[in-house]
Amino acid sequence: MKRQLLSLFLILFFIVSCEQKEAKETKSVEQKSTVELEVEPEKQKEKTSIAVQYFENDSLRVLLEFDLEKLALNPNFYLKTEPRINSYNETIIDTVKTQTFDKTKIYSYRAKDKEWIYAAKIRDSEFKFLESIKIGVHKKTLENILKSELKTNLIKIGDLENTSVFIFSFENDTLKTIDYQGWVD
Repeated sequence: MKRQLLSLFLILFFIVSCEQKEAKETKSVEQKSTVELEVEPEKQKEKTSIAVQYFENDSLRVLLEFDLEKLALNPNFYLKTEPRINSYNETIIDTVKTQTFDKTKIYSYRAKDKEWIYAAKIRDSEFKFLESIKIGVHKKTLENILKSELKTNLIKIGDLENTSVFIFSFENDTLKTIDYQGWVD
């Protein structure tokens, strides 16, 4: 008999405590009040969506990165360096390098033993990728390399994780810019 009463008491206690929690939650929701403020409406920015074709092609991306690394060795670039504290070890000073030639810029990060290019903006026709891709070429040139029809003016070639991407921007079927977006930890 005592066992049954104890069991019944525990069940009732459990039910009552659950009901109290639900009541508290409801009560807290009911206590929230809203205040209306009149705010001038923000000017609506015109949103334009740009169609992009993405090609996941590691072998082609590696070749493009190789050409970019060769380009960074060009002695015609003006070099600017900036010290940067290492994010993992504050006692180590790394270097951020910006290489500039006319309208072209290459950004790299140099640690103690290695250097990574993390961004580039190619705007000059003096620099070639894959022996035929340079600013000013016709879209057909890149179509031939990719063996695919290019249906948009913004073409991305990169890896699965999107951590290394080359972006080719066309205007009137002519290559206007080549950008590189890499990743440095």
